[in-house]
Amino acid sequence: MNSFSVAERIEGAPELMAEASARLERRDFSDVIALLEPAYDSGVDSLDIVQALMQAYESVGDAAKHEEMMAAALQKSSQPPLKLWIAYAEAAMTRKDWPAAIERWQAIVERHTVFPPQLHIRQARALLAAQQFSAALHVVNLALEKQPGNSVISDLKDVIASQKAKKYQLKGQPIASPIAMHWDADEGQKWVATLEFFRHFRIHGRIETASDQQPVLIAKSSEEVSTLALTVREPSLSTEDLPTGTVVWEFEHALDLARDLVLGVRFEDDGEVHDCVRFSLTPVMEVVEGKEGWLFLANDTNASIDQFIGKKRLGAEEKQQWQRFSAEIGPIQQQRSLLLLIANSKEKVRPEYYPYEKASITPTEQVEKLLQAGKIDYCNPVAAMQAEPDSYYPTDTHWSGRGAYLAFLACMRHFGFDDDFASLYAFEQREVVGDLGSKMDPPAKSLSTVAVFREKSGVSCRFSNYLPGTGNITIFENSRPIHARTLVIFGGSSAGAGGFALLFANVFQRVVVVNLPGSYVHEIVDHEVADHVILQTNERYLATPGRIINTLAEANLDHAVRGVPAAERAKLLQRMNRYASCEPYHDFMTRLLAG
Repeated sequence: MNSFSVAERIEGAPELMAEASARLERRDFSDVIALLEPAYDSGVDSLDIVQALMQAYESVGDAAKHEEMMAAALQKSSQPPLKLWIAYAEAAMTRKDWPAAIERWQAIVERHTVFPPQLHIRQARALLAAQQFSAALHVVNLALEKQPGNSVISDLKDVIASQKAKKYQLKGQPIASPIAMHWDADEGQKWVATLEFFRHFRIHGRIETASDQQPVLIAKSSEEVSTLALTVREPSLSTEDLPTGTVVWEFEHALDLARDLVLGVRFEDDGEVHDCVRFSLTPVMEVVEGKEGWLFLANDTNASIDQFIGKKRLGAEEKQQWQRFSAEIGPIQQQRSLLLLIANSKEKVRPEYYPYEKASITPTEQVEKLLQAGKIDYCNPVAAMQAEPDSYYPTDTHWSGRGAYLAFLACMRHFGFDDDFASLYAFEQREVVGDLGSKMDPPAKSLSTVAVFREKSGVSCRFSNYLPGTGNITIFENSRPIHARTLVIFGGSSAGAGGFALLFANVFQRVVVVNLPGSYVHEIVDHEVADHVILQTNERYLATPGRIINTLAEANLDHAVRGVPAAERAKLLQRMNRYASCEPYHDFMTRLLAG
C-alpha cells in the first residue's frame, strides 16, 4: 500500500470510527474487524481504532488479537486505566506465560499507588507457578501487611512456603551411548534438598575420546540447548591405564537441575549429539497421614519419625553438647528471669492419631534428664497440650492459637504473673490450610483455634528486618501495656505460630523476637535490659542445643542472607527502611543486606 493510500485512510479515520461505532452498537463484531483491521495494518492505529478492535476481538473470542490490542492501547494511552493493566496481566495468566504475567503485575505495582489487594494474590500466584518462591513470599508478606487477617493470603503463604521447602532427590540415569561419561558431584553436596538448592548444582566429570576428535559438551532441557566447555586433561595427571591415542576431556559446571536435564557430547566433524546422562528430581514424601485425616511431618532433616520410635537418640557427643550448654546457661538463669521452652512435636501431643508407636526413650527424655542434672529451669507443656483437643490441628506441624495460649500461660506463671489471662482472650475456630495441608494436592484444610485479644490492643510493629526464617528480628511495642516489662524471645517458627509472640505483646510493653531457636545473644538481652527471656526450641530440634553467643555479629546471619537473591535483599532493605531507625538492629541489618 503506497503512502497516498495511507494518508487517505488517516483522513478517513473519523468516518471509519463513526461506522465502526455503529457496528459495535449493533454487535456486528466481525464487521468491525473487517472494517478496521486493514486500516490498522496499514498504520492507522489511533487509540480509538485500537480500543474498538480490542472490544471486537474480545467479543469474537480472538484472545491473541485481543491481547495485542491491549498492549497497543497501553502504549498509546497517556493514562491507561488500571482495569486495562489488570486485564493485560490476566491474559498472560490465562496463557500460563508466567514470565510475562510476572512482568505485567510488577508494572502495575510500580505505576499505581492504589490497587485492589487481590492483585498481590495474583502476582504471587504467577511467581509461585514460575517457581520463584522467595519473590512470591515477598509479595504475600506485602499483602498480609495490608490485610493481616486475610485467610486466603495466609493459606497461599503456607502453600508457597511448603513449595519452597519441598524436598527432592536427585537421580542421574546413564543413557546408552557410544560415549561413556563419568561424573560426580561436589563433595559435601546434598542429594536430597530443595528445588532452589538444585538450581546451581555443581557437577564435574570426564569423557574419553580418540585424539583426533573434537567434542563439545551439550546440556539440553525442555527450554534450551546450551554448549559448555570441555578441557583436555594433562597426560601427567591421568592415573588410569588408557588405550593409546585416547584423550581425557574434563568439565566442571554449575547446572540448573531444578528441571530435567540431559548432558551429551557433540563432535564437530559430524554434528551428531550423543546423550550420555539424564538428571531428574523426584519429590520426597514429606507428609505421613495418620488417623482421621491428621497429617504429620515425614522425611525431615531432623528425622522426626526416627526420634519418635527411638531409632535416633542422643549420642555421646550430643550429650556433651547439652552438658556444656547447661553449664553456660545455668549462671545466666541465676541472674535473669530466663526459661527454656520446648514447643512440642505434634506426634507427642496427639499420639493417638500417629501411625507409629512411641519409644520409651526419645531425645526429649534424654535432654530433660540432662537439664534436670544441670538444674536448668525448662518448660515442656506436653501434658497441658494433651489435655486440650484443639491445642494442635490436623494440617500443621505447629500448635494452634489454643496451644500457643497454653504455652504463653505456662511462661507467664513461671515468670510470677497471676493475672486472670483467661478473661483477656477469646477463642474462635477458623478453617486454614497449614504447613502440612499445603503439601497436599489439592491443599487440605482443617479447623484451627485462634486466640483473640478481647481488649483494645495498643500493639504495633516497631521494627522488622523481614528476613525469612533464621535471623528474622521483629520488635513489638505496646502503648497500652498491662505490665511495663520487656521480653526477649529467641525462638523458631513456633514463636510466631498461633500468635505466640503477640500474646505477650498484648500484655508487655516491648517484645523482641529473634529467630535463633533455643539460643541466647548477650548483646540483645543487655541492650534491651530484658526483664524476661524465653529460649524457645521445637522438640524435633532437641538433638542439638542452641548457642550462647556474645554479639549479634557472632550469630553468622550472613549464611541466612547469602541464600536470599540480591534482588530480594534489596527489597528486604527497602521494606526495613520504612521503619524509623531502631538500633543496633537497623544498622546491623543494613550492613548485612547491602554486603
